[in-house]
Amino acid sequence: MTCELLRAGEFFALEPLARSEYKLVTSSELDREDRDEYQLTIVCHDAGTPSLSQSRDLVVRVADTNDHTPQFERR
Repeated sequence: MTCELLRAGEFFALEPLARSEYKLVTSSELDREDRDEYQLTIVCHDAGTPSLSQSRDLVVRVADTNDHTPQFERR
C-alpha cells in the first residue's frame, strides 16, 4: 500500500513506519498567528488489479501558545 498527502503545502509530510503504516509529521514550523487551520487529504492505494483506493480528509487546528516575551515599561 502506498499513501500520499494532498493539499499539505510545505507544512506536512507522510513518513512511512511499516509496510502499511504512515505517520503525519510537520515539515516546517506552524504559527497560529499566520494560519490556525489546515485541511489535508490522505489517499492510499493498494497494489491490486484493479487498484483500490481510499481517502480521508483531516483538519489540523493549531493551538495558540504565547511565543512572544512580555514587554514591561520601567517607571
